[in-house]
Amino acid sequence: MKIKNNLDYIIVLGAHVDGTRLSMALLERTRRALQYLENNPDTKAVLSGGQGRGEAVSEAKAMYDYLTGHGISRERLILEERSTNTKENLDFSLEKIGDLNKSVGVVTNNFHVFRGVAIGKKCGCRDICGIPSRYRSWRLLIYIPREILAVIKDKIMGNL
Repeated sequence: MKIKNNLDYIIVLGAHVDGTRLSMALLERTRRALQYLENNPDTKAVLSGGQGRGEAVSEAKAMYDYLTGHGISRERLILEERSTNTKENLDFSLEKIGDLNKSVGVVTNNFHVFRGVAIGKKCGCRDICGIPSRYRSWRLLIYIPREILAVIKDKIMGNL
């Protein structure tokens, strides 16, 4: 998959944080965001994810700490800390961006890209693409069927 360069924004979708430690899924997403931001110095990132049970910090704050710790300027990072699911990630992140005509990349794990981009389009984003991060774990045996069910549910709910 060819990834567009020089997007106005990337939205990094949250995933579970264990205390303050990024889960494997979130670490892969954040590493992919770091790579994109290093290669595209004019792109800004919306780090999207609230604070759930068992999380000492929001998912957005955990990503922020990782990225700033790896040299990304805080001026390029926007925290969205209210969302609890993918639909809210995109709604609230696009609200922070404030312009549905901006070019946007959705950074998420490879198995989740289709749904993330489809929801972003339904939210009104006119120029949106996926930026997949890898995910290699036996947990894919759980995540892929769960993602298929989530696509069906989001279609029924009108989210895509």
